[in-house]
Amino acid sequence: MEIKFINTKVLKLSLVSASTLLFLVPSLGATALTRNLNDSAKDTSQIRDSSLVAQANCPSRRSRVDRTFETPNYYVTICSGDGRNSLGYYIGAAKDGSGGITVPLTRRSGDRYIAANGDTIYAVTPYELRVSRNGRTILNERILAVSGDDTFSARGCRNRESTFVTAETASYVISICGGDLPGSYVGESKTGSGRIRLPLQRYGRDRYVAVNGNTRYILTRNELRVTQNGETILRETVRNWN
Repeated sequence: MEIKFINTKVLKLSLVSASTLLFLVPSLGATALTRNLNDSAKDTSQIRDSSLVAQANCPSRRSRVDRTFETPNYYVTICSGDGRNSLGYYIGAAKDGSGGITVPLTRRSGDRYIAANGDTIYAVTPYELRVSRNGRTILNERILAVSGDDTFSARGCRNRESTFVTAETASYVISICGGDLPGSYVGESKTGSGRIRLPLQRYGRDRYVAVNGNTRYILTRNELRVTQNGETILRETVRNWN
């Protein structure tokens, strides 16, 4: 989380309307790749393991599962590329079995995956699924679980570390990690554009401070504040604290 890039719910949709927006948007590219999930809907809706759901949906034998994401209402799978599209594929499936779509990826950037279906853009990171149309967000859901990458265990902490705090602001997810005691501050952009890990300089009751040169990161239950040479350059309210 380098300061240079300073800069889940957004729109309340019913599951039915969200499914319509996500899966029933016509385009030539998506139509050619969209699978008819009706035959397997009953089986799919009963499977809670998103990796099993994902494995059944990769578009070709040459395409394998890279990542799987679970939100309250959807499974999202990222499959590797093949002869048709080297970047890979975005696959979305409603948990209620109401529909699914397969769209070629247009961009991979770190842990952010983007696919376009006409004027509809699908973007997924380890923290959120966001769908927008003509620049307007039409769906936003928090990620409940991620598989396929061991580096994302317990929201940014390493597999063998304890997670003491996970805090979410509008733009970032902050994890306080360590062993028996808190030891590290891990800040990650929700867009997947940056990540920083720093040793904690000090901590107290619901207050954690990390320092990177002349930049100070201060996390409390109420806010994330970043200062540089004593001047506040970022301040965001903490929306969720776990």
